[in-house]
Amino acid sequence: MAQRRGYAIVAAAVTLVLGVAGAAANQSDERGVLAIQQRLEGAYPQGSIAYVRLHNKRRTVQRRARGGQIAVRLEPRTGLYRVSSFQRPCANADCSTLTAPADRCSRRVQVYAAEAIHVTAVTRPGKGCTMRVVQPPAFPSTRRVREVRRYIRGRAISSFALIDTHSRLRGFAPHRRYVTASVVKAMILVARLRQIGNRMPSSSDRAVLNPMIQVSDNDAANVAYGWVGDSGLLAVAHRAGMHDLTVGGHWGNVSFSAADQAHLFLVIDKLVPPRSRGYARHLLSSIVSYQRWGFSRFSLRRGWQTFFKGGWRQTERGSLVHEAALFERRGRRFSLAVLTDGDPSHDYGTETLRGVASRIFR
Repeated sequence: MAQRRGYAIVAAAVTLVLGVAGAAANQSDERGVLAIQQRLEGAYPQGSIAYVRLHNKRRTVQRRARGGQIAVRLEPRTGLYRVSSFQRPCANADCSTLTAPADRCSRRVQVYAAEAIHVTAVTRPGKGCTMRVVQPPAFPSTRRVREVRRYIRGRAISSFALIDTHSRLRGFAPHRRYVTASVVKAMILVARLRQIGNRMPSSSDRAVLNPMIQVSDNDAANVAYGWVGDSGLLAVAHRAGMHDLTVGGHWGNVSFSAADQAHLFLVIDKLVPPRSRGYARHLLSSIVSYQRWGFSRFSLRRGWQTFFKGGWRQTERGSLVHEAALFERRGRRFSLAVLTDGDPSHDYGTETLRGVASRIFR
């Protein structure tokens, strides 16, 4: 393949924007960082051109540099990609003609929101190429999740589920169903905002939705549920990937699992139309202080912005206490839900929530 004489050296740092990869990215414009370095150990007789290629099902982007080495900084959307590195040795001294690609290597790389992944390719002429991928560990760590499992096994009827910053579902009895308490009001909020479309809610809407979320007003929830009904809740459940939810003609009869709530809260703001997204985030982060007896006592101290809804009620088993939340910090996000029933008291249930949060955020 002929190359233009006087081929310019590509700069050591190039910023690219790639298309969406994967279903999750369809709901967001979240991006990560890929820092790719190709290092040459040895030399080709006439020199070479280094190539780096990043591609998925939708798009391929390629960069090259004279001298056999290249460093590239990419900012793709979250999703799964393949990173490839190879050389094209020069057929003459000025590299106006190149030979076939040689010493190729590649790896699949998952890009996560707000995380920097470092890819290093080392080429040894005539001996091939090796590639190493280093990325930050997910939060919360496996050790912390194990500690929560050990803790929650010793409590009353309890389950937890979290979806970590690498989108993995972790937990204990995550698909066990529980009857709802006020946690379902977050679903009602999403259903109503989707129902009214891509506009800010009216003053009459806000007069109902604000107290329903911020002070967990049941009368307001009755009104809002009358607007959306079971069909509105089921539509939200479908969009969020909730598979354990059942409905029963009133918001207080809804049942779901911790996994359901973790899936919902991970994308709860993205399910809301763009015009009302800030409004929903404001409500879910401005719960009154006397209902902040769970996660936020620990998450906020560690710099995690917290969007949550709690709930409590009496059942035939005893006290029931639930909480579900989305946490964000420096672009990273994860969700957590803890559901309990059969607690000897409300304070015992809230202690379970704090015990989980202390082990996650300490």
